[in-house]
Amino acid sequence: MRDDIKQVMAQVFRLPADQIPDTAKINNLLNWDSLGHIQLMLALEDRFGLRISAENILKLQTLEAIEQFLAPTAPAAPPA
Repeated sequence: MRDDIKQVMAQVFRLPADQIPDTAKINNLLNWDSLGHIQLMLALEDRFGLRISAENILKLQTLEAIEQFLAPTAPAAPPA
């Protein structure tokens, strides 16, 4: 999941995915400012096929928070 999010972030912020640290958060990553944040939220909605409420947009300001928010949407692993 984290790698998928980083790929979206890389596309939105025009950075190589390997330059996005696990500690990434708004205003500490190149181009992740208020406008970049809205662009990221829209890209995540498109990529994961969901809607992010205004309330959640305000909360999802770190890579970790985004990952936790999206975790329930991840497909379950097939049974072993």
